[in-house]
Amino acid sequence: MSAAAFEQEAIDVNLRRIPWLLGATMILALWPIASFWSDREMAWLKTVLVFDLASAALFLALNIPARRQPRESGWRSAYVWLTVVLALAYMDGYYFLIARSFGQNPSYILGVIMTAAFFLLPPRRFLPLLLANHLIYCVVLARQPGIGAEFVAVLIQNSTGAVVAGLVAVLLFRAHREEYLQRQALAVANRFLVRRNEQLNDLMAITAHDLRAPLLGMRDLLGLARKASDDGRRGDILDRVATACADLVGLVSRLLRAHAAEEQAERGLTLVPRDVRDIVREAIERVSPRAGRRGLAFDVRLPDAPAVLRVDAMALGQVLDNLLFNAVKFSPDGGGIMVGLLHESGGWRCEVGDDGPGIPVEERASLFQKFHRGSARAAEDDEGSGLGLFIAATLMRAMGGDVEYRQRGAKGATFVLTFDVAGWDNRQDRKKA
Repeated sequence: MSAAAFEQEAIDVNLRRIPWLLGATMILALWPIASFWSDREMAWLKTVLVFDLASAALFLALNIPARRQPRESGWRSAYVWLTVVLALAYMDGYYFLIARSFGQNPSYILGVIMTAAFFLLPPRRFLPLLLANHLIYCVVLARQPGIGAEFVAVLIQNSTGAVVAGLVAVLLFRAHREEYLQRQALAVANRFLVRRNEQLNDLMAITAHDLRAPLLGMRDLLGLARKASDDGRRGDILDRVATACADLVGLVSRLLRAHAAEEQAERGLTLVPRDVRDIVREAIERVSPRAGRRGLAFDVRLPDAPAVLRVDAMALGQVLDNLLFNAVKFSPDGGGIMVGLLHESGGWRCEVGDDGPGIPVEERASLFQKFHRGSARAAEDDEGSGLGLFIAATLMRAMGGDVEYRQRGAKGATFVLTFDVAGWDNRQDRKKA
């Protein structure tokens, strides 16, 4: 969490505390004003206290509009620091007022320590302010009549108090900052656990749904096979059981691949310079048999020059597999699939487009979330597990890139892979060519 975020938190804390300080100041000022109201010799003191009372009331009234300002507004910070200056001025003034009648007193030390303990202020700003206040205090103290021999002793005593106040400010600020960071880390961990719990619930629901029907079908088929005579019918039933088993294994494999993709992203991928054209061609070869059975044609647009990027070849191949298999699954029989690798504006992008139904607008925000299943019907009888696009997005982010969806005309979908521009290392390869 950034230091700026905690400083905003500190301003909020100070804004909540200031009314209590100003309210106490006003109460303390009212008592001597009432006590010395008829005493003409204390007219000067009453004047000072009335001024303190009025300034405290003004700052108390300003607290409400300051708290209503946007959190990033500089007025909130300015109000807090002006209140700090006011508090230090109060305590300095009380020290010299009391010293006129009763001599040296602890008002200055109590004032600076109280200010350091009451406000939550960043040391890099508060310590220079505290030093400036102390220097002004020392200058005024040296000009006091009759200070004489006591000056050095009073200066040492009150300077020690200022040093203690500075240490108090530093220690309290660091303690609050550590507490704040711990709270933020705990909040992040809680949000992560909530997401994990939601994903676990989705996994349980999807797994129960996807496993139940095949398992029930297998149970019924095995029951028929047990009763069937040893002829071709039993073999047909067992073939259907084998198909159901393959579907179950496919589901488990997809779940394992999603888990592996998350672990890869957390550990970090190994990025090395590779000609992305080769990775694209290999992915097309893997999906070609399935596309051929559906009569789908590929429109491949690859550059003539090498397209060398720092990527994880296995991870990028898995991303392309997911996108291409989705394109085959949703494209109508006899349709086309476009695969392009383009270099524009100093960066590379890879596009995979199909002639399928596309993605409804209301589903695009959650398109790359785990276990997301769209409402679009696949041309093939394959409902899917809602993991392919999640895996693609997870691995692309781990490589420093991204994947996004774009509508392809009136119908159809295009998924665009963008790569980290800093990872492009094509100029050297062009020179070699």
